[in-house]
Amino acid sequence: MKIIIASSSPVAIPLILKLEKAATHKLSALITNPDKATGRGQQIEPNELAVWCQEKNLKVFKPENLAELSQVVSDAQADLAITIAYGHLIPEEMLQKNRYGWLNVHFSLLPKWRGAAPVQHSILNGETSTGVSIFKLDKGMDSGPIYLTQTVEISDSDSTESLLERMSVIAAELTLETIELVEKGVAPSAQGLEGISFAPKLSKEDGKLDWNQNVSSIFNRYRALSQNPGVWSNLGQVRIKIDAMRISYTSQKIKPGEILIYQEKIFVGAQNGIIEIELLTPAGRNQMSAAEYARGLPLKNGLSFG
Repeated sequence: MKIIIASSSPVAIPLILKLEKAATHKLSALITNPDKATGRGQQIEPNELAVWCQEKNLKVFKPENLAELSQVVSDAQADLAITIAYGHLIPEEMLQKNRYGWLNVHFSLLPKWRGAAPVQHSILNGETSTGVSIFKLDKGMDSGPIYLTQTVEISDSDSTESLLERMSVIAAELTLETIELVEKGVAPSAQGLEGISFAPKLSKEDGKLDWNQNVSSIFNRYRALSQNPGVWSNLGQVRIKIDAMRISYTSQKIKPGEILIYQEKIFVGAQNGIIEIELLTPAGRNQMSAAEYARGLPLKNGLSFG
Protein backbone atom coordinates (compact mmCIF):
# COMPACT_ATOMS: atom_id res chain seq x y z
CA MET A 1 0.00 0.00 0.00
CA LYS A 2 1.23 3.51 -0.86
CA ILE A 3 1.00 5.74 2.21
CA ILE A 4 1.35 9.44 3.03
CA ILE A 5 2.46 10.53 6.51
CA ALA A 6 1.59 14.07 7.64
CA SER A 7 3.17 15.15 10.92
CA SER A 8 5.02 18.01 12.57
CA SER A 9 6.43 16.06 15.50
CA PRO A 10 9.11 13.45 16.24
CA VAL A 11 6.31 11.17 17.50
CA ALA A 12 5.92 10.15 13.85
CA ILE A 13 9.45 8.75 13.62
CA PRO A 14 8.71 5.21 14.90
CA LEU A 15 5.86 4.92 12.39
CA ILE A 16 8.01 6.20 9.52
CA LEU A 17 10.72 3.66 10.40
CA LYS A 18 8.16 0.84 10.58
CA LEU A 19 6.73 1.72 7.17
CA GLU A 20 10.20 1.98 5.62
CA LYS A 21 10.92 -1.60 6.70
CA ALA A 22 7.50 -2.99 5.72
CA ALA A 23 7.79 -5.10 2.57
CA THR A 24 4.19 -4.52 1.53
CA HIS A 25 4.04 -0.74 2.05
CA LYS A 26 5.69 2.29 0.49
CA LEU A 27 5.97 5.86 1.75
CA SER A 28 4.61 8.03 -1.05
CA ALA A 29 5.18 11.34 0.71
CA LEU A 30 6.18 12.88 4.04
CA ILE A 31 4.41 16.14 4.83
CA THR A 32 5.21 18.58 7.64
CA ASN A 33 4.73 22.23 8.58
CA PRO A 34 6.67 25.02 6.86
CA ASP A 35 9.78 26.36 8.59
CA LYS A 36 8.96 29.12 11.08
CA ALA A 37 10.58 31.75 13.29
CA THR A 38 11.63 30.37 16.68
CA GLY A 39 13.52 31.45 19.79
CA ARG A 40 14.64 34.87 20.90
CA GLY A 41 16.31 35.63 17.59
CA GLN A 42 13.21 34.56 15.63
CA GLN A 43 15.35 32.72 13.12
CA ILE A 44 13.50 30.69 10.49
CA GLU A 45 14.09 27.02 11.31
CA PRO A 46 12.61 23.63 10.41
CA ASN A 47 10.77 21.60 13.05
CA GLU A 48 12.41 18.57 14.70
CA LEU A 49 10.81 16.08 12.35
CA ALA A 50 11.98 18.01 9.28
CA VAL A 51 15.53 18.10 10.69
CA TRP A 52 15.43 14.34 11.28
CA CYS A 53 14.16 13.73 7.73
CA GLN A 54 16.98 15.85 6.35
CA GLU A 55 19.56 13.85 8.34
CA LYS A 56 18.07 10.63 6.96
CA ASN A 57 17.95 11.99 3.39
CA LEU A 58 14.18 11.66 3.34
CA LYS A 59 12.34 14.12 1.12
CA VAL A 60 9.74 16.08 3.08
CA PHE A 61 7.11 18.43 1.70
CA LYS A 62 6.21 21.66 3.53
CA PRO A 63 2.99 22.98 1.98
CA GLU A 64 2.25 26.60 2.88
CA ASN A 65 -1.52 26.40 2.37
CA LEU A 66 -4.39 24.06 1.57
CA ALA A 67 -3.90 24.40 -2.17
CA GLU A 68 -0.29 23.25 -1.88
CA LEU A 69 -1.26 20.44 0.48
CA SER A 70 -3.92 19.27 -1.96
CA GLN A 71 -1.38 19.24 -4.78
CA VAL A 72 1.12 17.19 -2.77
CA VAL A 73 -1.59 14.67 -1.88
CA SER A 74 -2.73 14.44 -5.51
CA ASP A 75 0.81 14.00 -6.82
CA ALA A 76 1.59 11.25 -4.30
CA GLN A 77 -1.22 9.05 -5.67
CA ALA A 78 -1.34 7.22 -2.35
CA ASP A 79 -3.86 4.63 -1.19
CA LEU A 80 -3.97 5.98 2.36
CA ALA A 81 -2.86 9.05 4.30
CA ILE A 82 -2.08 9.12 8.02
CA THR A 83 -1.84 12.19 10.25
CA ILE A 84 -0.01 12.04 13.53
CA ALA A 85 0.42 15.28 15.49
CA TYR A 86 0.18 17.28 12.26
CA GLY A 87 -1.71 20.19 13.82
CA HIS A 88 -4.13 20.87 10.96
CA LEU A 89 -7.69 19.86 10.19
CA ILE A 90 -7.91 18.14 6.81
CA PRO A 91 -10.77 19.57 4.70
CA GLU A 92 -13.58 17.14 3.99
CA GLU A 93 -13.08 17.29 0.22
CA MET A 94 -9.43 16.23 0.62
CA LEU A 95 -10.40 13.16 2.63
CA GLN A 96 -11.69 11.57 -0.58
CA LYS A 97 -8.45 11.92 -2.56
CA ASN A 98 -7.02 8.56 -1.46
CA ARG A 99 -8.55 5.14 -2.03
CA TYR A 100 -8.83 4.39 1.69
CA GLY A 101 -9.14 7.95 2.96
CA TRP A 102 -7.22 9.27 5.97
CA LEU A 103 -6.35 7.82 9.37
CA ASN A 104 -5.35 9.77 12.47
CA VAL A 105 -3.14 8.61 15.32
CA HIS A 106 -4.46 10.22 18.50
CA PHE A 107 -2.88 10.05 21.96
CA SER A 108 -5.92 9.44 24.14
CA LEU A 109 -8.72 6.92 24.46
CA LEU A 110 -11.34 8.68 22.38
CA PRO A 111 -13.81 10.25 22.79
CA LYS A 112 -11.92 11.49 25.86
CA TRP A 113 -9.52 14.39 25.25
CA ARG A 114 -10.29 15.29 21.67
CA GLY A 115 -8.05 18.11 20.51
CA ALA A 116 -4.45 19.29 20.25
CA ALA A 117 -3.02 18.44 23.68
CA PRO A 118 -4.49 15.17 25.01
CA VAL A 119 -1.34 13.99 26.81
CA GLN A 120 -0.82 17.31 28.56
CA HIS A 121 -4.41 17.37 29.79
CA SER A 122 -4.20 13.77 31.02
CA ILE A 123 -1.16 14.60 33.14
CA LEU A 124 -2.61 17.94 34.30
CA ASN A 125 -5.61 16.07 35.63
CA GLY A 126 -3.50 13.54 37.51
CA GLU A 127 -4.71 10.57 35.48
CA THR A 128 -2.94 7.23 35.86
CA SER A 129 -3.71 5.90 32.38
CA THR A 130 -4.42 7.12 28.88
CA GLY A 131 -4.09 5.45 25.51
CA VAL A 132 -3.68 5.50 21.74
CA SER A 133 -6.60 5.59 19.31
CA ILE A 134 -6.37 4.99 15.55
CA PHE A 135 -9.44 6.35 13.79
CA LYS A 136 -10.70 7.34 10.36
CA LEU A 137 -10.75 11.08 9.80
CA ASP A 138 -14.06 12.78 9.12
CA LYS A 139 -15.02 16.45 8.99
CA GLY A 140 -15.15 16.78 12.79
CA MET A 141 -12.50 17.32 15.46
CA ASP A 142 -11.19 13.84 16.36
CA SER A 143 -14.72 12.50 15.98
CA GLY A 144 -14.26 9.79 13.36
CA PRO A 145 -14.92 6.05 13.81
CA ILE A 146 -12.22 4.06 15.60
CA TYR A 147 -10.30 1.04 14.34
CA LEU A 148 -8.08 0.19 17.32
CA THR A 149 -7.18 1.49 20.78
CA GLN A 150 -4.60 0.54 23.38
CA THR A 151 -4.38 1.66 26.99
CA VAL A 152 -1.10 3.12 28.27
CA GLU A 153 -0.22 3.57 31.94
CA ILE A 154 1.02 6.93 33.22
CA SER A 155 3.70 6.74 35.92
CA ASP A 156 4.10 9.35 38.66
CA SER A 157 7.35 10.49 37.06
CA ASP A 158 6.13 10.70 33.46
CA SER A 159 6.37 14.03 31.68
CA THR A 160 4.56 14.84 28.45
CA GLU A 161 7.76 14.08 26.56
CA SER A 162 8.55 10.73 28.20
CA LEU A 163 4.96 9.56 27.86
CA LEU A 164 4.74 10.57 24.20
CA GLU A 165 8.03 8.79 23.49
CA ARG A 166 6.57 5.54 24.83
CA MET A 167 3.23 6.06 23.18
CA SER A 168 4.75 6.80 19.77
CA VAL A 169 6.32 3.33 19.69
CA ILE A 170 3.01 1.72 20.66
CA ALA A 171 1.21 3.87 18.08
CA ALA A 172 3.50 2.72 15.27
CA GLU A 173 2.69 -0.95 15.87
CA LEU A 174 -1.02 -0.21 16.33
CA THR A 175 -1.09 1.75 13.07
CA LEU A 176 0.38 -1.17 11.12
CA GLU A 177 -2.32 -3.41 12.57
CA THR A 178 -4.91 -0.86 11.53
CA ILE A 179 -3.58 -0.75 7.97
CA GLU A 180 -4.13 -4.51 7.76
CA LEU A 181 -7.74 -4.02 8.87
CA VAL A 182 -8.23 -1.31 6.26
CA GLU A 183 -6.87 -3.58 3.53
CA LYS A 184 -9.23 -6.35 4.64
CA GLY A 185 -12.22 -4.03 4.46
CA VAL A 186 -12.93 -4.11 8.19
CA ALA A 187 -15.16 -1.18 9.14
CA PRO A 188 -14.27 1.06 12.12
CA SER A 189 -16.66 1.53 15.04
CA ALA A 190 -18.41 4.82 15.75
CA GLN A 191 -17.24 6.72 18.83
CA GLY A 192 -19.55 6.71 21.83
CA LEU A 193 -21.41 9.85 22.82
CA GLU A 194 -20.56 9.56 26.51
CA GLY A 195 -17.31 10.73 28.08
CA ILE A 196 -16.50 13.32 25.42
CA SER A 197 -13.96 15.87 26.63
CA PHE A 198 -11.66 18.35 24.94
CA ALA A 199 -7.94 19.08 25.20
CA PRO A 200 -7.23 22.48 23.62
CA LYS A 201 -3.73 23.69 22.91
CA LEU A 202 -2.05 25.20 25.97
CA SER A 203 -0.45 28.66 26.02
CA LYS A 204 2.38 30.22 28.01
CA GLU A 205 -0.19 31.65 30.41
CA ASP A 206 -1.33 28.11 31.24
CA GLY A 207 2.17 27.53 32.61
CA LYS A 208 1.73 30.00 35.47
CA LEU A 209 1.92 28.16 38.79
CA ASP A 210 -0.69 28.71 41.48
CA TRP A 211 1.01 28.03 44.81
CA ASN A 212 -2.38 27.91 46.56
CA GLN A 213 -2.96 24.56 44.87
CA ASN A 214 -1.84 21.30 46.45
CA VAL A 215 1.63 19.95 45.68
CA SER A 216 0.28 17.20 43.40
CA SER A 217 -1.52 19.70 41.16
CA ILE A 218 1.55 21.92 40.96
CA PHE A 219 3.83 18.98 40.16
CA ASN A 220 1.37 17.66 37.56
CA ARG A 221 1.43 21.07 35.82
CA TYR A 222 5.22 20.92 35.81
CA ARG A 223 5.20 17.37 34.38
CA ALA A 224 2.72 18.36 31.69
CA LEU A 225 4.08 21.73 30.60
CA SER A 226 7.69 22.21 31.71
CA GLN A 227 9.17 21.55 28.26
CA ASN A 228 6.48 23.31 26.25
CA PRO A 229 5.28 26.00 26.87
CA GLY A 230 7.09 26.03 30.26
CA VAL A 231 6.01 26.66 33.86
CA TRP A 232 6.79 29.87 35.71
CA SER A 233 6.12 32.28 38.55
CA ASN A 234 6.84 35.96 39.15
CA LEU A 235 9.34 37.00 41.81
CA GLY A 236 8.65 40.70 42.06
CA GLN A 237 8.83 41.98 38.49
CA VAL A 238 10.95 39.07 37.22
CA ARG A 239 9.42 36.02 35.59
CA ILE A 240 11.17 32.86 36.76
CA LYS A 241 10.87 29.82 34.49
CA ILE A 242 11.12 26.66 36.56
CA ASP A 243 12.96 23.94 34.67
CA ALA A 244 13.24 21.23 37.33
CA MET A 245 11.37 20.67 40.58
CA ARG A 246 10.40 17.92 42.98
CA ILE A 247 7.98 17.41 45.83
CA SER A 248 9.88 17.91 49.08
CA TYR A 249 9.19 16.05 52.32
CA THR A 250 11.06 18.46 54.56
CA SER A 251 9.46 19.21 57.91
CA GLN A 252 9.67 22.96 57.33
CA LYS A 253 6.42 24.96 57.47
CA ILE A 254 6.03 27.46 54.61
CA LYS A 255 2.97 29.41 53.49
CA PRO A 256 1.75 29.04 49.89
CA GLY A 257 4.05 30.98 47.57
CA GLU A 258 6.55 31.77 50.33
CA ILE A 259 10.20 31.05 49.44
CA LEU A 260 12.61 29.51 51.91
CA ILE A 261 16.32 29.42 51.08
CA TYR A 262 18.09 26.85 53.22
CA GLN A 263 21.60 25.49 52.62
CA GLU A 264 21.49 26.96 49.10
CA LYS A 265 18.31 25.06 48.31
CA ILE A 266 15.08 26.80 47.28
CA PHE A 267 11.81 25.62 48.79
CA VAL A 268 8.37 27.04 47.98
CA GLY A 269 5.24 26.52 50.02
CA ALA A 270 2.07 25.08 48.50
CA GLN A 271 -1.43 24.52 49.84
CA ASN A 272 -0.57 21.25 51.55
CA GLY A 273 3.20 20.86 51.31
CA ILE A 274 6.45 22.07 49.80
CA ILE A 275 8.08 22.08 46.37
CA GLU A 276 11.87 22.21 45.94
CA ILE A 277 13.09 24.08 42.86
CA GLU A 278 16.22 22.51 41.36
CA LEU A 279 16.76 24.36 38.07
CA LEU A 280 15.42 27.73 36.94
CA THR A 281 15.79 30.41 34.28
CA PRO A 282 15.22 34.05 35.30
CA ALA A 283 13.91 36.23 32.44
CA GLY A 284 16.78 37.45 30.26
CA ARG A 285 19.33 35.09 31.79
CA ASN A 286 20.62 31.56 31.27
CA GLN A 287 19.41 28.48 33.08
CA MET A 288 21.05 27.94 36.47
CA SER A 289 20.86 25.70 39.50
CA ALA A 290 18.90 26.74 42.56
CA ALA A 291 22.19 27.08 44.45
CA GLU A 292 23.63 29.44 41.82
CA TYR A 293 20.52 31.58 41.90
CA ALA A 294 20.34 31.63 45.69
CA ARG A 295 23.97 32.74 45.99
CA GLY A 296 23.28 35.72 43.74
CA LEU A 297 20.26 37.03 45.63
CA PRO A 298 20.95 40.22 47.59
CA LEU A 299 18.07 39.38 49.96
CA LYS A 300 17.27 35.85 51.00
CA ASN A 301 14.42 36.43 53.47
CA GLY A 302 10.86 37.60 52.98
CA LEU A 303 10.66 36.42 49.37
CA SER A 304 7.53 34.99 47.79
CA PHE A 305 6.16 34.16 44.36
CA GLY A 306 3.28 36.31 43.17
